[in-house]
Amino acid sequence: MDFYFYLNMLWNIIVTFFQHGVWVVGFFYLLNRMYENKAVGFVSQIVMIVSLVILFVHSFLISL
Repeated sequence: MDFYFYLNMLWNIIVTFFQHGVWVVGFFYLLNRMYENKAVGFVSQIVMIVSLVILFVHSFLISL
């Protein structure tokens, strides 16, 4: 029974992270394609990494 619980928890973390993470990556991809500037690219890369980390922590906390 514990195996099923942990497997389901892991599945929920992965699914939630990728469902919302694809929007974050897509937004910053389109932002970098529209404004091809090194400063915008660097800042968007940092913001994307921070937001994906926050999203992963949020996905983990939601599944508990």
